[in-house]
Amino acid sequence: MVDEKNGVDKVQKLLKNSKLTEHELELIIKSAAKKPSQGQKIEIGRPKFRYLYISDPHIGHEKFHPDLFEKAVLYSKKYDVDFIIHPGDHLEGMSGRPGQIYELTHIGFDKQLTYAAQLYDQFNVPIFGIDGNHDGWYEDKNNAGAIVGKELEARVKNYTHLGQMEGNLNVDGVHIMLYHGADGTAYADSYKIQKLIESFTGGQKPNIIHSGHYHKHLTDFKRNVWGVESGTLCGQTRFMRGKKLEATQGFGIVTVSLTPNARDMEVEHRWVPYFEKEKNLFSYATPVKKLKK
Repeated sequence: MVDEKNGVDKVQKLLKNSKLTEHELELIIKSAAKKPSQGQKIEIGRPKFRYLYISDPHIGHEKFHPDLFEKAVLYSKKYDVDFIIHPGDHLEGMSGRPGQIYELTHIGFDKQLTYAAQLYDQFNVPIFGIDGNHDGWYEDKNNAGAIVGKELEARVKNYTHLGQMEGNLNVDGVHIMLYHGADGTAYADSYKIQKLIESFTGGQKPNIIHSGHYHKHLTDFKRNVWGVESGTLCGQTRFMRGKKLEATQGFGIVTVSLTPNARDMEVEHRWVPYFEKEKNLFSYATPVKKLKK
């Protein structure tokens, strides 16, 4: 009985210190109890397939653009894509960084994840994704153990969780890797994807790799690997502004034409950019008298 009481006391202390609601703690326990996801293999059965990719929406942050997300949903139907891929940072998370909470439209694990599930349910094709470092805060902070992707998989009928920070998808023999960095940005946008491709051993290279985290967009072809920095659905945050980092907003569509040798496949890429409307910086200003010379 003493051990049981100590266990209850520890749980109550964790609940108090983490500032989680009882419902959030229940979701975390259920999420952590699931088995890790593995790489996924799917078959389209045609000589050509098409997919749409989105990355780093940071749902729950004030700079997330719901209208850009809605556009991605419309394009997924307009271009009749076979599936969606997502290389991480579904949620903004709760960093504990001073002031971050004031940038949130949805506070806490449950509210952010519920909003994300409602958004992802709008896609009518399978979604394959990984967790990024912001998603990982719900696992690492206070050692809470919540895995965002697993809970999305439970809530969203078309969502498949491929892992944390990395995941792999095999589509009719084409190896698509999803990757999310954990370091800072580089002096040149192309540097990170180039070094990532260079790091693969010869027999383990993917055919296509989609990288999240850096909020940049570009495509590169190196060592017979198509590399894509996948952009973001989130505008420039206060943190990025302070670091003088650009947020390249938009999403993309990739069409793959298969050949007997996957390394000889043809890849067509379409980028759909997003530009924030300029705000009137002086709309709040108090009228003043005309200056006299």
